[in-house]
Amino acid sequence: MDKLVLGRDVMNEEKKIKWSKSSSNIYEKFAAELEDGIETGSKVTSGDQDVRYGVSLWRNRLEKKGLKMNYDIAARGLNPDGNRFREWKDEHYSSKLYYRTCELRKTVYSGEKKIYSEFDNMDMYQTVTDVISGVHVDEEIYCCPNCGANVKIKELVEGCPYCNTYFKMSELYPKVSNYYFLRDYSRTGSELKTEIWKVLAPFMIVWAIIYTITFLSSMHPILAVIAGSIGGFITGGFMGYIFWAYSKLGGLFKDAGKSIGLLANVAGTMKNFNSYMKKYGQDISYEYFQAKIISMIKVVAFSDSPDELPIYDGPNINGYFDDIIDMDYRGGLALRKISEQNGMLQTTVDAFMINTYEKNGKVKRREEKVHVVLERKLDVPVDLVFSIKKIQCPSCAGSFDATKNKVCPYCNTSYKIEDMDWIIKTIKIEK
Repeated sequence: MDKLVLGRDVMNEEKKIKWSKSSSNIYEKFAAELEDGIETGSKVTSGDQDVRYGVSLWRNRLEKKGLKMNYDIAARGLNPDGNRFREWKDEHYSSKLYYRTCELRKTVYSGEKKIYSEFDNMDMYQTVTDVISGVHVDEEIYCCPNCGANVKIKELVEGCPYCNTYFKMSELYPKVSNYYFLRDYSRTGSELKTEIWKVLAPFMIVWAIIYTITFLSSMHPILAVIAGSIGGFITGGFMGYIFWAYSKLGGLFKDAGKSIGLLANVAGTMKNFNSYMKKYGQDISYEYFQAKIISMIKVVAFSDSPDELPIYDGPNINGYFDDIIDMDYRGGLALRKISEQNGMLQTTVDAFMINTYEKNGKVKRREEKVHVVLERKLDVPVDLVFSIKKIQCPSCAGSFDATKNKVCPYCNTSYKIEDMDWIIKTIKIEK
């Protein structure tokens, strides 16, 4: 199979706008950085630490499998300039959920061969998070305690560029903490005309040929062609429109059925989660938790060695996710259970995803649930005061990124960040 195409290839070239990484708008900047992050491996600086790490692991997964993915996002549709969909606050963070209508193309290559192509009109949702109280320090100068170099704090996120010393530091807000795509059923007038005519045209041509052949036995050829064309326009147009309408309704009912099943599973999750957090004295909003868990799922799934991740402390799952090359969150998270024991808050959730698999050059998409059990210490506070500290192995004094590795790469000594947030204890895929 050389090519697999999903979706409807409908676009309005007049409205097609490419967003830029140099944009002052964080939504547009993130969309453009996400494209380049997947295609070239460049850093997604407008995403938070979890999003950035997830994208880098995603890119590494593609490279390891000898694949390249072209990820193309362009503004289109009825809302290409963006609306704020929702806004919420907890005691620490202010988050705004934005969405814009766009077209999304994903093309996967194995070497020079295209093995998969996907296109659809989508709504791209982004959660932009900022601190309610606190200071934006990303442009401030910090003196590296190891080599003494004066470096902007934002440049130390990936380690000191002069001595490679790594730091445990607070997030530099504002950042995009979550993103996902949902299918957009709306169309501009121009898009709707293009979509309908793509269906009508074949019907008109076929019926015009049928009528012309029929009339040739009793009419002059020129008159037969004229009459056949008129008949094809009327009959083919009517039949094509009926076919388009029923196809559209069929697709809507099919997707509605899936959405009803999803809604039935996630109903009440937000209310219940917020209620439990208040009960256990945790100042954590559902929106913050949703963004965190989706990023953690992607980090674990795209990691070559999830057992070595600081955010995972469960059974050996190395190799379990190795064929996944893409994960799309469907916007639904179902809370199954919350309990407290020995100072630990344990939460069980199902995240509804569309996972894309590649094996032996064949690509398949599956709608699946990712079942996750997480734990968090009840006494770990949410710290809004910016902090930065050097990470150093207590055994060999080596510095490494302990947010990505729980074992020192120099001497194999275990290193644990005591104030880690959520930890995944169990993760598995269910149909």
